Amino acid sequence: MAVHPLIRRAGRLAGAVLLALTGALTAAGPAHADFGTDYHDPFTVAKPLTRPDTRSCTVEVMHDQPFRSGYGNPPDTPYTATATPPADCAGPWSAVVLDLHGQVAGRQFDRLFTVRVGGVQVLLSSTPEPSKDGIEWALERDVTRYAPLFAAGSQPFVFDLVNVTDDTYTGVFRISASLTFYTTSARWPAARTADRLLTTGPFGLDRATPSRTTELSFPPNLERLTAEVYARGGGTCEEFAYASAPEEFARANTGTGVCGQGPFRELRLTVDGRVVGAAWPYPVIYTGGWDPLLWRPTPGIFAFDLPAYRLDLTPYAGLLVDGRPHRVGIAVNAAEARSNDLWTGQVNLFAEVDHGTDRTTGQLTDYRVAPEATTGTALADHGGGSGDWTVTAARHDLARGWMQTSHGRVTTEVRDDLAFGSTQRFRANGNDLTLRNRTDLTRTTATWGSGPRRTTTVRESQPLDVTYRYGEDAAGNTDQRTAMDLGYHREATTATGARVTDRSTVDHTLRPTAHRHDGDTTVRTGTSAEEYRSTGPDGPYHRAVTTVDGWPVG
Repeated sequence: MAVHPLIRRAGRLAGAVLLALTGALTAAGPAHADFGTDYHDPFTVAKPLTRPDTRSCTVEVMHDQPFRSGYGNPPDTPYTATATPPADCAGPWSAVVLDLHGQVAGRQFDRLFTVRVGGVQVLLSSTPEPSKDGIEWALERDVTRYAPLFAAGSQPFVFDLVNVTDDTYTGVFRISASLTFYTTSARWPAARTADRLLTTGPFGLDRATPSRTTELSFPPNLERLTAEVYARGGGTCEEFAYASAPEEFARANTGTGVCGQGPFRELRLTVDGRVVGAAWPYPVIYTGGWDPLLWRPTPGIFAFDLPAYRLDLTPYAGLLVDGRPHRVGIAVNAAEARSNDLWTGQVNLFAEVDHGTDRTTGQLTDYRVAPEATTGTALADHGGGSGDWTVTAARHDLARGWMQTSHGRVTTEVRDDLAFGSTQRFRANGNDLTLRNRTDLTRTTATWGSGPRRTTTVRESQPLDVTYRYGEDAAGNTDQRTAMDLGYHREATTATGARVTDRSTVDHTLRPTAHRHDGDTTVRTGTSAEEYRSTGPDGPYHRAVTTVDGWPVG
C-alpha cells in the first residue's frame, strides 16, 4: 500500500506537535468529503500515447475485477490470467499497448499495484483516492519493448493490488485491463526490440537485507544489454525519503518524529559484485501524500505510471558471454547509514544478440564507476526541534568496452554525470518547513567501430519545492497550508558524427496548493496548475489545465 500505517490514526490532520513531520506527510488521510461528495475524475495533461493507425486487435485480460481484501482468506490478489496474442494480429507488431480502466467509490487510501507478464514487471502504478460518489480513471502504458514475451506465445498475466476494506474504509477498486496489438505498415514498421528478456524477479531491500542477488545466464552471442529498474520506497519513512533529515539531526531531535538517513537515495545495480549503474528514484508523491486536496483531480507526476529507470550495460557485455551464470544484484545506498524501511521492485534486462554469429567475444577496457555516490551534509541544529541542512550527492562514472561481432568490433562508452541537492528549513518540530530539492542527470552513450560514431545524450531535471505550515491557537483552531512545485524536464539528442539526427524534449510542471482550517470555521480548498510541453518526431504538443476545489476551470 502506498500510505504508511500511521495514516490510519486520523482521517484529518492531527494537531499534536509530536510526529509533526510524519503527520504533515500523511495524517490528512483519505477524506472523501473535503470537496463535498465528489470531484472530477482524475486526469493528467501529459501527452497521450501516439498509436499506429494500422489494423489492431484487443485482448481483454481482466474485466471489472474487484479488489477488496488483500489479506482475506483467501486474499483476492494477485489476480492471474493468461495473455494470448490474437491470431488475427500476429507479430511482429508496430506497438503493443496495455490499457487499464478503474473505478472506486467511498473512502479509501491510495494503493500501489504491479502488473507482470511472463514474470516480467511491465507496470508499477498507484490508485487515486475516491470521492463518496465515486470516480473513474484510465491509464495507458506502452509495453512494446516487452514484445518478445508475447512473440513466445501465451504468457501468465498477474495483477497485484493489495486493498483493505472495513466499516470506515469502504472503497473497492474495480479494474479492467486489456492489451492491444498493432500490426505493421510502411509507415509503422515492426518495432525494434530486444531478442530476449531476463529478470531478477521481485526484490525487497531493508536494513536487515540491503541487497539482493540473482543468478542469470546470458546469450553467448550477446551484443547489447540494457537494464530497467522498477523501484519504490515504502513504509513510514521511505515513501517520503526525499524529505528525511540527516541522521545526526533525527537522533538529536527524537521528539519531532522526523525520519533520518538523509534525503538522498540511490539504487545500485551490480554484476558479479561490480557496480555497473545507479538509479536515483524520482520523488513520486501519491494521491494521499502530504494532503489529498493537493491531488484532486490531478495526480502527482508519475503517480499513476512510476518510472522504470534505464541503464545501458553494453560495456560489460563481453564479461557475460562465457556461458556461465552471473550474479546480478541490486542494493540501496548507505549514504547516511541505510534506508529506514523498505524498497521493493524488480530489475529487467533486455538482451540484443548478433544474428550473424553463434558467439561474440568482448572486453571491458575502461572502468571508472564509483562504488557509491559522493555525498556531503551541512547541518545547523538550532535546538528545540529546529534546524537547517543541505545534502548533496554526485556521480561521475565512465565504462567502456568492445564486442567482436559479425559486423566488426564495436566499442560502447557510457558516461553518467549525476548531481543531487536538497536544502530544508525545519522549524517548530516540523510544523513550519520549506524544502527545495534538485536532481540533474546526464547520461551519454557513444558507439563506434561499425559505421560512424553515434552518440545519444539524455538530460533530466527533477525539481521539487515544498512549503508547509501548521498552527494551532489557544482556542484550539487549527490551520494547515501546503504548496508544492513539482517538475520533470527531459532532453534527448542523438548525433551521428557531428550532426544531430534526432531531438526530443519534455517539460512537465505541476503546482498544487491546499488549505485546511478547523475550529471557528471550516475551510477545505485546493488548487492546481499543470502544464506539459513536448517536442519530438510526432511534432510539438502542449496542454495546460487549472483546477479549483477538485474541478477544472481553465
